[in-house]
Amino acid sequence: PSLDRWRDELPDQFFAAGISEQNAINFASGLAANGKKVYVYFMASWAARCFEQVRYSCAMANIPITILGNGVGLGYAPAGPAHEPNEDISYMRSLCGIEIISPANSEVSSALVDHTLENPKLRYLRLERKHASEMDNAYNNIDSSFLNDGATFAKSNQEKEVCIVSSGYLLGRALNVAHRLDKEGIKTSVLDLFKIKPLNTNSISQTISSFDHVVTLEEQTLSGGFGSAICEAINDSGVNKNVLRIGLPERYIFENGTRDHLLNTNGLSEEDLYNKILKHVKR
Repeated sequence: PSLDRWRDELPDQFFAAGISEQNAINFASGLAANGKKVYVYFMASWAARCFEQVRYSCAMANIPITILGNGVGLGYAPAGPAHEPNEDISYMRSLCGIEIISPANSEVSSALVDHTLENPKLRYLRLERKHASEMDNAYNNIDSSFLNDGATFAKSNQEKEVCIVSSGYLLGRALNVAHRLDKEGIKTSVLDLFKIKPLNTNSISQTISSFDHVVTLEEQTLSGGFGSAICEAINDSGVNKNVLRIGLPERYIFENGTRDHLLNTNGLSEEDLYNKILKHVKR
């Protein structure tokens, strides 16, 4: 249904590939190689299904297409782990030359339309089925510099004690926990790192190095994911910082329930986050 308007208004620019993501990527790469600006849309979980084609037909060939992966993390709950990618950041960021962006709300997503049209390259946009309500209208005057920076503070505290680095849906929980920590006298900022690759290593490291404590928060398993990328950037910049990584457990989640229920029962409730960060700060 989300593509009905495009299909109705631009029928000659819409191709339904069906349940054949590998073919869709190869078809898209052929169009892009001939100068078309191509967008491929499917559920984010299916990015794994066509990983080989993205690698060979796009990354190796330096072909610019934009992959729109909808329903990242546990966004398709309660459809089960086959539909809930908890490791897509890990395998997609392993590709050479790809750009990975996780917009926090519809304003950022809208700004990415012109950005991706004007600056074609191989991209993976991790779209939320429903963004966190705490991020409604969070950003104004989004321009090319905002998007190129790849990170912005969703909540900034001049007393740089704790920095929670996150993106996407979990920014809502990060903000709520940060406000609670503030009330306990622990001055907390929240950094929305929406461009996950390529990281602006120097900028991110300089930003993080000014805080006493750093926490990464992701709706992914920890192996090779969001927190790993940040730790790599910090290490490569020579910054000595103890980072607490928080994410989903190292398993596929077969239990039924809403997205919030599954987050709450797998270590990512606001109470869990608060207690883990508090323990990290006070140890």
